[in-house]
Amino acid sequence: MSGMPALLEHDLEVVHDGEPRIIHCDIERPVGASSGTLLIAHGFLGYKDYGMFPYLARRANAVGWTTIRFNFSHSGMTRRIETFERPELFELDTWDRQDLDLKCLLASIRCGEMPEVDPTGSVFLLGHSRGGVASILSAGRGTPFDGVIAVAAGSESIPHVLDEAEARRRMHEEGGITVTSSRTGQDLRMGSDFLATIEANPAAHDIPAMAARLEGRLAIIHGDDDPTVDVRHAHVIGEAAGVTPLLIPGANHVFNVANPFSIDDEPSPQLDALAEAVCSFLSTRATG
Repeated sequence: MSGMPALLEHDLEVVHDGEPRIIHCDIERPVGASSGTLLIAHGFLGYKDYGMFPYLARRANAVGWTTIRFNFSHSGMTRRIETFERPELFELDTWDRQDLDLKCLLASIRCGEMPEVDPTGSVFLLGHSRGGVASILSAGRGTPFDGVIAVAAGSESIPHVLDEAEARRRMHEEGGITVTSSRTGQDLRMGSDFLATIEANPAAHDIPAMAARLEGRLAIIHGDDDPTVDVRHAHVIGEAAGVTPLLIPGANHVFNVANPFSIDDEPSPQLDALAEAVCSFLSTRATG
């Protein structure tokens, strides 16, 4: 894969509650005409360069798609991949903020403001884990993506770190809870707004209901050996949307690759199967 085009860094400014934020984007174009654009959304405690994402981007490039990997504006991540450089932003994150980021990314493409990206082509959204939930939620709320690929996504908007009533009590009473990144060792605070926004508008955070609105624009891919997000979640989403999930045999939550993972290394069979499934879904919907 060493002959692929160079990466273009682009920092998109967005505004949340009157405050400027940055979505750090990495854009890669295919050789020749582009068939469309694929946005790649990371999950909880993730970032645009994590594990499989650069590899998936290059595989999509190879079949004619422009890709944009990005950090959500409140992920806490910048271009310093070794640390959560902005933990104060991580504390403010909510589903609504991620939804706004996705809306802004699509609007920037459609307005011709995203460099090297065709504003008229199809725009698809691939989200992994929490990024997959955000993708379903945003598209279900009406953000006009042409398609969504949900990878290892959960069927519930309340994440597993808030499964226990005690964690929800502490979030309400103490203004947040602490989560630890196994990658950096940092203790990060997850603020109470995350739960409060869900409780204030449960219907807007109903993932199966949002999936049901996607009318054939949704693909669901999940590992059948995922210890983080049980495969039952794929079946719940699929049943709501009328979509049969594609299950990758033996795949765990990150499709059996370590982080970091070089795009020039041999992929695991599970990552290769994921890439094949993504490219197959995209190939049937190319507009270029």
